[in-house]
Amino acid sequence: MLGAMKRGTLLLAFAWVVALVATLGSLYYSEVRLFLPCELCWYQRIFMYPQAVLLGMALWRQDLRVWPYALTLSLIGGGLSTLHLMQQKFPNLFTLACKPPVPCTVEYIPQFPIPLQALIAFLLIAFSMGLLAREVRR
Repeated sequence: MLGAMKRGTLLLAFAWVVALVATLGSLYYSEVRLFLPCELCWYQRIFMYPQAVLLGMALWRQDLRVWPYALTLSLIGGGLSTLHLMQQKFPNLFTLACKPPVPCTVEYIPQFPIPLQALIAFLLIAFSMGLLAREVRR
């Protein structure tokens, strides 16, 4: 059986990889595919990008006490992703006014919407941080 520190390090590494992939993926969409991010996309990025740095530094320093910060960022970011996804799927139910040039209802990838991708990443990080919190408390 793995020791608590080893399990914690693996959870932290997993969360960091998820945050890094999500950050690089969003940069790929905007810089390579030239998808213009809407206002809600920017807010989601505000809660994802710092996690790539925060979790990477915590992993490098073996600081398992980072979980409350990453969990908070993920829960807020996940809420924004949910709101964005609902805005895309049910545009008539919400009166969110995204500023031009890109409305929040634009779906660049209808088969796997970008807000859903972000929500999955936020949930994976939040779940990892919840497990990490349990490991730290042992």
